Amino acid sequence: MKKLRLLLWLFVPTFCHAQDTIQIHHTYYSSTFIRSKHIPFLVKYTLTKQMLDCDEHLKRKNFFTTDPELHKETELNKDYKTSGYDKGHCMPAEDNDCSTTGMTECFYYSNIFPQAPSLNRGIWKALENKEREEANEFGSVEVFIGYYGIAGYIGADSVAVPEYCWKVIYANGKYQAYIFPNTDNASNDLTIFKTTISEIAKKTNISFFKCRDTSD
Repeated sequence: MKKLRLLLWLFVPTFCHAQDTIQIHHTYYSSTFIRSKHIPFLVKYTLTKQMLDCDEHLKRKNFFTTDPELHKETELNKDYKTSGYDKGHCMPAEDNDCSTTGMTECFYYSNIFPQAPSLNRGIWKALENKEREEANEFGSVEVFIGYYGIAGYIGADSVAVPEYCWKVIYANGKYQAYIFPNTDNASNDLTIFKTTISEIAKKTNISFFKCRDTSD
């Protein structure tokens, strides 16, 4: 397991303007955040069966707020208001409902980007449910989330709206990779959005060193 985790964490993002990005580490997720765009380029986390198993599950906090490690760039409530976009979680709240700290931190804007409502509440949510099922079945899953392309901007701070949202999941010795258009007409058929790690690497300039692309 330690060897596997080492390989999975050897994701090396390459940025044109590295000074514009910051890596933020919280209890259950890490975010590589782009300051000028006000959204994460890459969020990564491990979801374990133990994280989902508790006697009393917390109610969804639903309080989106600034990240204390990056206050100015994540003070974004006003930008999303009336924008027509959902505040789309990368690591979802339901993954954190056994932890007060986790529930609070997952609502930081370092874990959020604008998503079309039907995508966020539809196939994206369905994939999150699938991840939890696999974490319960296999003990843990590794999840990597990001975007590529800019469809526009919202608010006075010009928060970037992703053109595409992607996700890579490692579960039970296999990789799964998906790319979703950030639109309101996304299909509910998950198979339509399946892709490969190689394709995501090509689109994002993220190098997946030593990660064998078993999704090809």
